Amino acid sequence: MTDQYEDYKGFILSAHPRDLIQQLNMEVKTPLGSAQNIIHMLEMMQSPTPSIQQKIDSGELNQAEMLEQLTGLIGQVFDILDFYRDTLSTSEE
Repeated sequence: MTDQYEDYKGFILSAHPRDLIQQLNMEVKTPLGSAQNIIHMLEMMQSPTPSIQQKIDSGELNQAEMLEQLTGLIGQVFDILDFYRDTLSTSEE
């Protein structure tokens, strides 16, 4: 795993800025898109349609689990941004 981190740091430090932005965009957009979908579902659960209520009642839609997933996705984005920041700031020292 350490080799992967070192390889990734090498990519960050040597990539063309456009490639770096494209990679960062992809890595951040995916979890944020998933987070946005969960937020939308949580919103729908506030005034559920009969089909949504049925999924809530059956346990298919669980607010606590969804909030846990949401927290994980947001944490993932922060971790990615921190990794980029730490890698780039270390290279400037």
